[in-house]
Amino acid sequence: NYAEFKLYMSKSNTMKISYEVNITPEALAGIKTIAAKFNLSISKLFEQVGCGVLAVIDSEEIEDYLDLQDALEAEANPENQDTIPWEKVKQELGL
Repeated sequence: NYAEFKLYMSKSNTMKISYEVNITPEALAGIKTIAAKFNLSISKLFEQVGCGVLAVIDSEEIEDYLDLQDALEAEANPENQDTIPWEKVKQELGL
């Protein structure tokens, strides 16, 4: 196997290499949507991900982070400062 590529200069005089990538139409549509949300071309999106400017994060990790953030905010809320003794909780649950 070999990779076919072309070298060219970008508008900012940065050397670029053109690669061929094989992906499904669904994946391409998703990538186009993400690029559009950031107002980037697909090429620029890949560059920013590759250079660490943008990160790809698992949606479950984001959900866990948001849950943690909500819990910390709830804990800091003065209205949530009252505590219930464990024995009372067990009694109410019939344990």
